[in-house]
Amino acid sequence: MEQFVTIPSGDVMLEGALTITGDSAPVVIACHPHPHYGGSMYNNVVEALRDELSSRGFPVLRFNFRGVGKSGGASVGGLDDYRDVSAAAKFLKRHESTKDSPLLMAGYSYGAWVGIRHALDDRDIIAWAAVSPPVSMFDFSYLTDPGVPVCFVSGDRDDFCDLTSLRRLVEELPGQKRLEVVPGADHFYMGYEREMAELVGSFFSNMFPA
Repeated sequence: MEQFVTIPSGDVMLEGALTITGDSAPVVIACHPHPHYGGSMYNNVVEALRDELSSRGFPVLRFNFRGVGKSGGASVGGLDDYRDVSAAAKFLKRHESTKDSPLLMAGYSYGAWVGIRHALDDRDIIAWAAVSPPVSMFDFSYLTDPGVPVCFVSGDRDDFCDLTSLRRLVEELPGQKRLEVVPGADHFYMGYEREMAELVGSFFSNMFPA
């Protein structure tokens, strides 16, 4: 069951939707792609992640960054937008159905860039997945030690996530990590949503079996 929610983030309110599964699994914060290029919580990748993860028993919170949809304010289009990810995490820590649950993060594209930035500071996030982190566009030098298990997923035809650069980034990270590649998929995963979502779902399910 998915219910629409309102999330306070500083002086603005964010639009969100929380899928409750009734299970005691960790809850996933799903972060959408760039607000300046049409990204929203209704993106095909975000919805595919919601469907797959909730089918595996993980509650999922997707939300619109500020300036998107019914969310107030305006996105800066930079790392400062991770404040909205922080707001989503705080919301889950207060919500009656999720306040006792550990957190996971699944970010897509820009949502991975800002989502990881928050995850590094939030000890309640016990693992995260980054789908097509745009290493060809944004600076990921802040990511040196995740401190938790992590998974990266990319298509082998992604113009915004160069696989050579991504492999180098992953290889240099300490700790438990994995890199999964979806053959034939570009940055937008049209027609490959299921394959992408199953890889993320498998990563989380193997760590936190029902």
